[in-house]
Amino acid sequence: MAQAVLLPKPGRVEDPGAVKRARKPYCELTLRPCYAHVHHIKPRSQGGDDIPENLISLAPEVHLAVHEGRIDRYLLVQVVARREGLSPEEVCERIGLPVPGEWPTGDFPGLTGKEPPSLEEVLQAVISLEETQDDAKWLQGEILAVLVDMGFSKRWLAYNLRRSLSYIKNRVRTWRAFPEPHLRCPELTWEHHKVAALTPDPAGWLERAAENGWSTRQLQLAIAKSRDPAGAETEEERRQKEAERLLDRVLRFVEEGGPQGKWLRERLLEELG
Repeated sequence: MAQAVLLPKPGRVEDPGAVKRARKPYCELTLRPCYAHVHHIKPRSQGGDDIPENLISLAPEVHLAVHEGRIDRYLLVQVVARREGLSPEEVCERIGLPVPGEWPTGDFPGLTGKEPPSLEEVLQAVISLEETQDDAKWLQGEILAVLVDMGFSKRWLAYNLRRSLSYIKNRVRTWRAFPEPHLRCPELTWEHHKVAALTPDPAGWLERAAENGWSTRQLQLAIAKSRDPAGAETEEERRQKEAERLLDRVLRFVEEGGPQGKWLRERLLEELG
């Protein structure tokens, strides 16, 4: 009896670069700006390839809903088809999915042909996230201040919240310096307020920072100069020399070449580009 010949199983297309290129700063189904997860419509475990037709950027909660079966994957096929200029049937053929007898419908923006968010909308989402984080810090400071006033020590709070003592002190001190929204400067970050709160004149320093457009580093330097002009200049000179030594070391590392030097160069270009 002839023995069956087992043919090698064709390997799937693996391309980390394609996955990276597929990531967008918004969800392609809801069109909301977000830190998106790249989803394989046909899972990797089932042989799904790293090709554009099989990849879609989804908001984390949408990604979870897809995996839980609450969102039909053929809705994603239709979004990808519109994006790639293909028919849904062509996308199914390219990624190896059977064509459904009836296509599902939904009211997601990505299915209606609406335009993805503009760059301005994405950048505004980043700013909004920063504002949300700052709002959370103010609320944390208020809650912690109330707990301190109730008799809980900062050290006890730090231990039970698994935070450093300086974390608790900074939140409470900053909120006590600027307890009402009208006392704060909306164009400056919470970090500016934290630095100003360390001085005897928080409101005055905050006003100077706003008038001069200072970064938190510039605000710290101005405060240091007001206390000890000579010492502040010495500290600035020390940091400048430290920066020069660090730059020299990085440049020498890159010039030596090798995979590590190449990696460092690419990361620097990526981070600073």
